[in-house]
Amino acid sequence: MFKLIQRYLTANFIAPFVLSTFFFVAFLLTFQLFRIIKIVISKGVEWTVVMELVGHIAISFIPMAVPLSCLFATIYTLNKLSDDSEIVAMRSFGVTKFKLFLPFLISGLFIGACIFSLNNKVIPASKTQFKNTIIRLTSTGVLTDIKSGQFFTEVPGVTLFADEVEEKGKMMKHVFIQKSKKGNLAEQVVHAKEGSLIKILDEKWGVPSVRLHLKDGVIIKRFEGQDGEIEKILFKDYDFPLTSGGAITEFVTKDGMKTNSELKNSIRDSATKSKELKLTKRQTMQASAKTQLEYWSRINTPIQCVLFIFLGFVFGIKHGRGKTKNTSGRALSFLLSYYAVFFFGVSLSRKGILDPMITTFSPTVVSIGLGIYLYRKLDWAS
Repeated sequence: MFKLIQRYLTANFIAPFVLSTFFFVAFLLTFQLFRIIKIVISKGVEWTVVMELVGHIAISFIPMAVPLSCLFATIYTLNKLSDDSEIVAMRSFGVTKFKLFLPFLISGLFIGACIFSLNNKVIPASKTQFKNTIIRLTSTGVLTDIKSGQFFTEVPGVTLFADEVEEKGKMMKHVFIQKSKKGNLAEQVVHAKEGSLIKILDEKWGVPSVRLHLKDGVIIKRFEGQDGEIEKILFKDYDFPLTSGGAITEFVTKDGMKTNSELKNSIRDSATKSKELKLTKRQTMQASAKTQLEYWSRINTPIQCVLFIFLGFVFGIKHGRGKTKNTSGRALSFLLSYYAVFFFGVSLSRKGILDPMITTFSPTVVSIGLGIYLYRKLDWAS
C-alpha cells in the first residue's frame, strides 16, 4: 500500500512540475526574445540559428526556473489532493506526514542532482556557445554597417564616425569615437587618422571580439566632479573594443562560462594574488565577489530544489477538510522575501562588506528554519 501511495504522489507531481518549468523558462525567455528579434531583423539571421540561440538561452535559465517549479508544483499537487479528500483518505490508513513527504523528497534530491550536473558543464558550455554565436552575428554586421560620412550607433554607449570607409568597413580614415558616461568618467572622445577592424578569438572560450585598431590619434577623457578634470593622451597605436550585441550578452559572464573546478581555481588564484598585493579583507572579497557568488549559487541551487519542495509541502497541505488558506499568496510572499534578502546581500558582497558564501546561504538557512517550524505545526496525527 505504501509503495502504491508513493508512486501515486510522484505521478501527480511530475506533470505540474514539467508544465511549471516550461512556463517559468518561457517567462524568463521573453526578456531576451525582443533583443534576439532585433538582431534577426537587422542581420537577416536564418531561423535555424535563431532556434539554436533560443535553445541555449532556455538551457541557461533552467537553474532559475526549476526551484520555482518545485515550490509551485508541490503546492498545486497537495492542494488538489486535499480538495479531493485524498489526503484525508491516506491519513485514515495511518500514513504519517513524513511518509507522505518522502516521495517529494526523493524527487527533490533527483532534481537537485540533475541541476548540479547541468551547472557543472552543460550550462557553461551552452552559455559559451550562445555568446559566441551572438558576437559572431553582430560582429559580422559591424564590418558592413559602417558607412562613409554616417554615424554608427549599434554598439551601446558608443558613437562612431569615419570620413572614409573602405573594404566593406574594414579600413577607415579620420575616425571619431564618442563613448558615453561610465562610472566617474563623464565622457571619452577618441580621434585618429586611420582605423582598421580586427577580430580576435579568445583561445580559452572560443568567443570572438571585434576591436578597432587606431593609429596616430588622441584620447580626451572628461571626469565628473567639481573640478571637471580632463585627461589628454596622444597615441600611435590604440585598440578600442567594439564588440556589439548589447545587453543581450550581459547575463552571460566569463564566470558563467566556467565549470565548477575552474571557478574554484579562479577563486584560489584571486586569493593568492590578493595576498601578494597585500589587499585588505574587504578588497579581497570585492575582487572575487562575482566569481564566488557564481560558484556558491551553483552549490545552493540543488539545495533550493529540496528546500522549495519542503516548503511547498508545508504550504500545500490544508489543515483539515473544509479549511482553506491562500497557499499561493504565502508562497509568493516567501519568494519575494527570499530573493529580496538575497539580492540585498549580493549588493553588499560586491562592495566587499559581506562574504559571498554568507550572502548565498543565509536566505536558505533561514528558510530551512521556517520550513521545520511549519512542518511541526502541521495538523497531523503522527
